[in-house]
Parts: sequence; C-alpha cells; structure tokens
Amino acid sequence: MSGNEEIRIAPLTIAHLDQVLAIERASFSDPWTRGMFVSELSVPETGFARAAMRGDRMVGYLFAILIPEEAHLGNLAVDPNERRRGVAQLLLAVLLTEARRQGVTRLTLEVRESNQAARKFYCHNGFIDIAIRKNYYRSPVEDAIVMYRGLPEDPSG
Repeated sequence: MSGNEEIRIAPLTIAHLDQVLAIERASFSDPWTRGMFVSELSVPETGFARAAMRGDRMVGYLFAILIPEEAHLGNLAVDPNERRRGVAQLLLAVLLTEARRQGVTRLTLEVRESNQAARKFYCHNGFIDIAIRKNYYRSPVEDAIVMYRGLPEDPSG
C-alpha cells in the first residue's frame, strides 16, 4: 500500500473501533474509551461519525452530533504520521457540508487551551473563541476553550 493513495471519507462503524482507539491513544493524553465511542455510535439519528481511509487503513476520524440548527464536534483526530496532509480539513469539510444540508446554523467544539495546533486549525476554518470551561480536561487538568462557528445557509439550496 502506497502512502500516495487517495483518502476517502466513509461512514464510521463499530468495525473501525480498534483503528479509532489506536489513533485516539496516540493523539490525546486523556483519550476517549471504547465505551464512549460505542455510545456515540449508538445514536444514529443525531450522531455523525466519519473515517478518513487510505486504502483499508484509517488515517483519521470525526465524531459530531447534529440536531436542528446546531452541531457539536466532539472528537476529531488524525494519525500522527498523517498530520498536516489535509486529512482534518477533509473531515471538517464533510461535516460542514452535512451540517448545512441539515439546516445547522451553528457549530461548537471544545479544545485544550494548550493545543495551539488545533486552535490555529479551527481559527483558520472560521471558528472563534467564545468561552472557557475551567478544568474541563483531566490528565492533565486543563481548561477548554469553547469555539464557535456560524454556518451561512448553503446558496445551492
């Protein structure tokens, strides 16, 4: 398998969880558990989970909740060996397209205060800081920055 294979975005299922957990553990000091991911996948009516695949290997994933007019990005991670190659951008673009399709007008997320790379990525994608959640993260304990992005209506209808 070549590292030059095109990335495709696919619905994420329980069958992907071993790959999700490997990326999660490599990405976060306080990773989500298998049970947390199973819980996210158990609400198909509001859940939105996508995998970025290079061949049959997952290189990134995204979990969000979409409810009328609002979406919350709960988790987005990219394999450390695949970072800075547009994987997160592809995943976010798919979420934004689906959110607009469902009539979402605002998207929120939390990010560690110290995660400058993620904060810069989200700022570049139109998010702004709107609040601080004190001691939101553990391992280590750290504040979360709540970020917000309004979504204009899709002009294509």
